[in-house]
Amino acid sequence: VIGVTFLASALLVGSSSTASLRNSLGATYSRADLVIAPTPGADYETRTELAAVAGSSAEPGPFRDVDGVQEAYPHVVTPVGVKRPAGRDGTGTWGPDTDYAQVVTAPQDTSLVPEELVAGRHPAAGSTSEIVLDERTARDFGLDVGSGTFLMSGMAADSAGRKVTVSGISGVSQDPNAIGAIQVRADAALTDLLKADAAAGFQSADAAAGELSAEEQAAQAEMTEAMTADHAEHVLVRLEPGADRDAVAAALQDAADAEGLAVTVATPDVQAQQQMAQMTGSNVFVWVLGAFAAIALLVTALVIANTFSVLVAQRSRDLALQRALGASRRQVRGSVLAEAAIIGLIGAGIGVAVASGLVAVLVAWGATNEGFGFLTFEAAPRDVIVSVAVGVLLTVIASSSAAVAATRVSPLEAMRPAEDAALGNRAGAVRLVGGALLLVAGAAGLVWGAANINLGVAVAGGAVSFVGVLMLAVLFVPAAVSLVGQAARPAGVPGRMARLNAVRNPGRTAATAAALLIGTTLVAMMLTGGRTAQVQMDTIFRAEFPVDLQVGLTADGGPDERDRVAALDGVGAAALLLPAGTADVEDNPTAVYAADPARLREVVAGLPVGEAERLGEPGTVLVPNTVESQTLTVTGPEGSRQFDTVLSASSALMPVIPLEDARALGLDTGVGTGATGTSEGSGAAEATPQLWLQAGEGITLDGLQELNTAVAQAAGVSQEQVSGELSVRLLFTVIIDGMLMVVTALLAVSVLIALIGVANTLSLSAIERSRENSLMRALGLTRGGLRGMLALEAVLISGVAALIGCTLGTVYGGFALPRQVRREHDPLPRRVDEAGCRHAHSCDQAASGGIHDGLDECVLDPARHHASPGRRTQCRARDPSLAVDHSRQHLGAADVDPDHHAGR
Repeated sequence: VIGVTFLASALLVGSSSTASLRNSLGATYSRADLVIAPTPGADYETRTELAAVAGSSAEPGPFRDVDGVQEAYPHVVTPVGVKRPAGRDGTGTWGPDTDYAQVVTAPQDTSLVPEELVAGRHPAAGSTSEIVLDERTARDFGLDVGSGTFLMSGMAADSAGRKVTVSGISGVSQDPNAIGAIQVRADAALTDLLKADAAAGFQSADAAAGELSAEEQAAQAEMTEAMTADHAEHVLVRLEPGADRDAVAAALQDAADAEGLAVTVATPDVQAQQQMAQMTGSNVFVWVLGAFAAIALLVTALVIANTFSVLVAQRSRDLALQRALGASRRQVRGSVLAEAAIIGLIGAGIGVAVASGLVAVLVAWGATNEGFGFLTFEAAPRDVIVSVAVGVLLTVIASSSAAVAATRVSPLEAMRPAEDAALGNRAGAVRLVGGALLLVAGAAGLVWGAANINLGVAVAGGAVSFVGVLMLAVLFVPAAVSLVGQAARPAGVPGRMARLNAVRNPGRTAATAAALLIGTTLVAMMLTGGRTAQVQMDTIFRAEFPVDLQVGLTADGGPDERDRVAALDGVGAAALLLPAGTADVEDNPTAVYAADPARLREVVAGLPVGEAERLGEPGTVLVPNTVESQTLTVTGPEGSRQFDTVLSASSALMPVIPLEDARALGLDTGVGTGATGTSEGSGAAEATPQLWLQAGEGITLDGLQELNTAVAQAAGVSQEQVSGELSVRLLFTVIIDGMLMVVTALLAVSVLIALIGVANTLSLSAIERSRENSLMRALGLTRGGLRGMLALEAVLISGVAALIGCTLGTVYGGFALPRQVRREHDPLPRRVDEAGCRHAHSCDQAASGGIHDGLDECVLDPARHHASPGRRTQCRARDPSLAVDHSRQHLGAADVDPDHHAGR
């Protein structure tokens, strides 16, 4: 049921997402007669050319000249920021106090607009101050028809902005490209002004950067033009009354071809289908869910196979009786397979029903959110048929080994149990040789693939080696359970009996452990690999970006600003850097700064081993990794001096020398006066002081924007002067944590199935050993002792599986994945940094964290799952079960019931 539920959910999610996308795109194009859109795979330049050819309402393009075309409206989006209302919580998605918005140019024929007006009217033709706002934003921002707000574009996002008035409020767009953005409609006159504001912002930023050569100015102008050019995702066409749509479509296609445009002209329905096919051609999410569903189904197959093998063993006398009465081997095998098919059909039907309900509820809940009304649940017949067929087929295949075993029961050998695979028989020899070959070959592939950065070979090798482990499980798992079971001896008779019962049927024990082994190994692998990769990536980021935040101060900035910033929550340390001189770095005159060595060591991380100890020593200079020389000559106001280089792994760091060395070069630090000092005459007079900051513990991505704002205010500078790559490191941490959470949750399904298998096996074992358990109760074993015996048996089997799985997962995740991460980010310093010195310990912590989670999930949970068979066993009366005939101890569940037996 669970495995099919997982599979059906993956398929239904895919069908529902396709249906939702179809509805969304259909609504976007629904008001047009024809749609002109770039062909699949067209580049960004095609969209620019499409907007230029389509023209505007003031200057129509060639499409408008086609007979039968009333309007050809290009869907052009201009990104801006909308001023947030005062007192709104959080920070903006565009700027500190602005949220990201998409301004779409309104058509002349407003009937082409897919969103209905809720209130007000569309902007007047030629208006530069009216907009239509979506109703969600209007409500959140407290705006109504006639209210005013500000739009800010380009680099001028922190300026006063352009004041506009809300002339109308529309419904929320269902365009998938507009989800998450404020939706604004405006006349072309206003969008032209917004683009001009953006261009002016870029130009002012360029001017602030310093003088540019003629070539640089031309390049900047070209870049500004490209960044502010119109880009059309599509063109909506309104036809004149009575026009032949097919003829107009052909004429428009000819006009587009004449302009050299890679576009297609189609009806709204056809265009929606084409774009949907393009957007859903590779549904990664469905494939990912399908992969985890396959894992869950594999574990399900192992549990089913183990359950049927136990059932067949318990029915051996019945099967022998059937054979004695004339049943053929084929009939016996057919009866087992038919039973499996019926069970599979029932379970698959329940699984599909549960999956349909879950996905339908999730889609219905999502559709209640504004902007997601297009979400649609769709249960394609193909998905239902595939899910049911897989469920039935899986059950039949999983039971086939038990069916074959049933045919081996002869009338004269009914009570002789089938021989389990062991080292001394043929089955054990086959498993030993085959499993060992797969294990060795797979391990070799894993090592070679990891060493040569071939992820495909490494993954394939790991999978092959794991199959070898599963084949060998029946040979070593029972022995491992017996060995670990020695620890249960202090528990007395229940402990000793639990150990004996756990290995009484080696094949059953190995199969039960194998199901749990798969889930445990995968969980441990992902946790170990993910955490280890996170530690290594953090080390890489610290090496590449050793300073969390950098603040450009004003010319008179100094210790006061440093102290105010250092006192902020979220700031761990702050160092003041003063301009001290210049040096030639790669033949370019570069400003050299001076800092207090103690403070410098607090803010600079990720230096290679050996270099970190030398940081701040007299006569040394911290340099970027682009400096190849062992020395660097620094020129100050009163002369030059040669410094030994301390090499960092970053290419962005500026040279820094100790403060005392800078004083020897003539730097006037103004100690005791509060002044920043001067380096006039050194060639670094244009450089201004800086602050280097190390973020405090616990800083999050959400709090970083607030920290940047607080730092800028404390330093007395604009927020643009606060920079750094800390956000990249924090974002990577968030991504890894999110991925691990999702992957672990998905893999937990397979672990849950395996735990159900453990409970299944113990339940059947409790029934099978009912006479033995009753005898132990008659000899004085308490109910608690009997339940404890079953609990210990569950813990022994699951504990060994968890230990083996966590060990394998640690090897797979900690051996292959980190090598990929390390090599993917070359070149890095070949010397491990100070943070990297702690890497091995951090990796051990990551691995132990994965093992701890695995043990908690796979050892303690089975102890809880034993409760059902345990209660069944402890409540059995002493005397009635002793009356069960010894010859019937292998019969089914109904046959061991005393009343049922007496009735027969």
